[in-house]
Amino acid sequence: MDNNNETRTRPRWFGPALIALVLLLVAVAGWTIRNLTAPDEVQAPTTPAATTAPTQGEAEAAAPASGEDFAWDCQAQLSTETSSVADEAPEVQDWVAAGYNVVPSSEEFGGCERRDSGLRVGYAHSEAGSLMAAATYAMALDPSVSEDAAKDSEVAIAEGPNRDRLEEKAQRIRDGLEEAKGGLAASSATLIGYSQDHHTDEAASYQLIYDLPSENGLTQTIAGQVDLVWEDGDWKLDPASGTSMITGDQHQGQPYVEWGPKS
Repeated sequence: MDNNNETRTRPRWFGPALIALVLLLVAVAGWTIRNLTAPDEVQAPTTPAATTAPTQGEAEAAAPASGEDFAWDCQAQLSTETSSVADEAPEVQDWVAAGYNVVPSSEEFGGCERRDSGLRVGYAHSEAGSLMAAATYAMALDPSVSEDAAKDSEVAIAEGPNRDRLEEKAQRIRDGLEEAKGGLAASSATLIGYSQDHHTDEAASYQLIYDLPSENGLTQTIAGQVDLVWEDGDWKLDPASGTSMITGDQHQGQPYVEWGPKS
């Protein structure tokens, strides 16, 4: 993990608001036309019970799942639990080998789609889903290791100039024109916890805490910052810069939630 504090540009996220609005307007227009054209004897005073009954269009517009457009079909089967992970870690069914290390796997929160490279994508649109994505991308997202991994950029890295530059760098490494860095350290790291910097429906940021053996035989604790955005129906890594996907530094002893393969 490289130290890099360049300014990040976050892509815009387009939600389902327009679709919901169109459905609602169609429903209201249909209701109005029926009342204007109905016989007088039918247009009796509306009872309170009738006014509270939604039309079909209104019910569809109000349904939580009606506007959710997932990137992968399997995401529709994931949990809709909205509990915060700021103070309590989500349950992990298994920690599986992927990339340089092990990553969390959950039938509730993702990743439910396994790429040819081994990277898991497809996460729940929730705090738990974003945390699972962060821990996975930190260890298993590296477009420089193979042609299959290069294809992961479009589905796991947020669109923008930083992704473009990262793809160019990955190509140079695959071509042998630039040396890869960080793989050995990542393979020796052990995730022991995390802290949540912030979370919204559109973006999330976590400090992932790792124990890492040092050259003198002692263990050092480092913190890697992983930023994500909800884009095109899945959580994607928001790169730190065009040369580094995440940033890392020595952990300064701040409290964190214990979470990892040994917890």
